[in-house]
Amino acid sequence: MSESNATIELKGISKNFKKNTIIDGLDLFVNAGEFLVLLGPSGCGKSTTLRMIAGLEEPSSGKVLIDSQDRNQTKDDGHTIAMVFQDYALYPNMTVYQNLEYALKVHKVPSKNRTKLIENVLDTLNLTKYRDRLPSQLSGGQKQRVAVGRGMVKKSKIFLLDEPLSNIDVQLREKARDEIQKLHVTNNQTIVYVTHDQLEAMALGDRIAVMNQGIIQMIDIPENIYNQPTNLFVAKFIGTPQINVIEVSLKSNQLVLDETPIMQIQKPGLGADSYYLGIRPESLRCSKTKQTDLSFTVTVENIIDYGRFVQLLLVMENSHHLKAIVNNNEFKVNEKIFVTLEQTTSILFDLTTEKNLYWGNYE
Repeated sequence: MSESNATIELKGISKNFKKNTIIDGLDLFVNAGEFLVLLGPSGCGKSTTLRMIAGLEEPSSGKVLIDSQDRNQTKDDGHTIAMVFQDYALYPNMTVYQNLEYALKVHKVPSKNRTKLIENVLDTLNLTKYRDRLPSQLSGGQKQRVAVGRGMVKKSKIFLLDEPLSNIDVQLREKARDEIQKLHVTNNQTIVYVTHDQLEAMALGDRIAVMNQGIIQMIDIPENIYNQPTNLFVAKFIGTPQINVIEVSLKSNQLVLDETPIMQIQKPGLGADSYYLGIRPESLRCSKTKQTDLSFTVTVENIIDYGRFVQLLLVMENSHHLKAIVNNNEFKVNEKIFVTLEQTTSILFDLTTEKNLYWGNYE
């Protein structure tokens, strides 16, 4: 912990609106100086969680602690938390420049330093030519950039961002994302960033907390979130194209899809008869010739060439569909090819709980 950041702890946080439970017994610890991303679909409770950290919403039960002190008992002198809202929350009677400058004036940052900070942010977010405009004269994307910039110029211990780049076009979004990363490295702030965009989350987060229905499904580094998702929801939510999921049966140390054996496995410890098998599209080995006894035949139904990779839509003989990613476009539509699956690049889920069974525990 340092003067430039702070720890955040949520202990048994629940939030109810009328009879609906939005957050259900959530525990979370954010390290000082960490960049944590709250990721999940709309309505999962991520923005509500952020607002409770900011003190804008009161939890129905549980505590929010900042540097181990109750959020409600800590005096926010303006240096503790900065927040970027999804709905901009700009001062309508102030120009772009004045919106950025306001917090710096309040905290008595010297004029020379203010100018340098603001000019840098204006340039980064392509706002220099709009500096003298009022919010009513800006587009939605421009307003959102001003909101991001206002948070960027204020060097607080905690920086909270709620879907800050959702209305910004792709090229500027990438530039703004890079600047937020740079800001984090430079200022060592504790950042909590809310998004529904998995690519944004993977690019920014030291850790990612994947939420669904008010519960954190998994919190870990991006690599583990992708390669070892704790359950089927996380596996499906992370990854583009989405992970292939098929229901398989275990017969004589083989996983069988309908009547087709598709994978040889190490059986010890596996007690059920049926499972969900998850295979990332890039983990399907596609070839024109049969690679193993368990390579199975598919038909190429569609091909999408993205330039840096090619996506194949494949149909099995039992009509199941699979998506594959390959590095070259050697296949043709309606061509029959072979697919080989491997245990080391596949994930096995319990059919009832949908939890990852982690192959390594059964080998």
